[in-house]
Amino acid sequence: MQTREKTEKSRYLKTVLLTAVPIIIALLFPLVSKIPGAANLITAYFSRPVKNALGTVLGILPFSFMELEYIAAGVFLIVYLVRTAVLTVRAREDRFRLFAKRIGALLLGILIHFDCFLWCFAIDYRSDSFAKRSGMEAPPVEVEDLYAVTRLFVRNASVYAGAVRRDEDLHWAEDMDDYLKKSVYIYDNLSFEYPFLTARSRAPKKMYLFSRLSSWMGFTGVYFPYSGESNINIDAPGCLIPFTVCHELAHQKGVYAEQEANFVGIRAAIASGDPVYVYSGLLSGAIHLSNALYSADPELWWEIAPLMSDEMRTDWTDNSAYWDAFEGKVEEVSSKVYDTYLKAQGQELGIRSYGACVDLLVEYYADMAREYEDAI
Repeated sequence: MQTREKTEKSRYLKTVLLTAVPIIIALLFPLVSKIPGAANLITAYFSRPVKNALGTVLGILPFSFMELEYIAAGVFLIVYLVRTAVLTVRAREDRFRLFAKRIGALLLGILIHFDCFLWCFAIDYRSDSFAKRSGMEAPPVEVEDLYAVTRLFVRNASVYAGAVRRDEDLHWAEDMDDYLKKSVYIYDNLSFEYPFLTARSRAPKKMYLFSRLSSWMGFTGVYFPYSGESNINIDAPGCLIPFTVCHELAHQKGVYAEQEANFVGIRAAIASGDPVYVYSGLLSGAIHLSNALYSADPELWWEIAPLMSDEMRTDWTDNSAYWDAFEGKVEEVSSKVYDTYLKAQGQELGIRSYGACVDLLVEYYADMAREYEDAI
């Protein structure tokens, strides 16, 4: 009898310990992340090395581990809940205790998974931003500068639009496998300008199963912290996929804020010298800048619109038509959820931070744009 009591007490203590530790780890996150420099150290010596190691190991898989994990998690959850219901019904006594024990174990697993997310990814958002590390400030944008930089991007994108393969109707016809293979070298040139981006790039994975779903949710790519993978929506218009690759690789290299990953992705694509990536980066930049300019002064934007070549206008139209088809409740709900997520990670602009890369683009290219206009 005494032995049984000791065994029960030992099990109880183990249960309390197993439950308390993950809770404490989660509660420590908001405290530690506010300590100056703590996020930088954890990111540099723990979270990023862990993701890089996982990404290197799982990179040998010819498919996205993220897709596999989501499917496996869904199947496991369904099977576990069904089995819990069956066991609870079949139990002759202590049904509530059995049910609570199994649901508690499930919640504990979810909590451990959440802890991994906090300390392997969310902590990264608290580390120094790209702007701080690069010395950029992203000051308020003057409309004149926005106009000049937008004009610069549209002009150059129109030139490079003719350097990529197209079908007889001028639609994008580049081979995806070809430019995805080159992705591991795309940051080589930019790393000379920003040495902290020299981390080895891992080729992105195609989303064979979830690309269409990603489009419904409004996503062109996903960086998965549990595998260190960059996943690409291959259903999206091809003209912007090379830029999306650069954006997702920016996350691999420690640029986590979305607006900064957009800017770095555009810069990496343009600096690469590869016509496919250069054009895609210029096109993406032109779209971001044009949206901002049209919002600030529609008349100035209509002065630039005629500068688009037929090839660029075709890609612009194809991209707009594709995403217009997915506007609806699913995309709206997904945007709200992701907006909440971004704000929870300290990005106060929320999903609007995707457009904030315009400030960085104008800061970087304003002088060049003025010189170019003077030359004209």
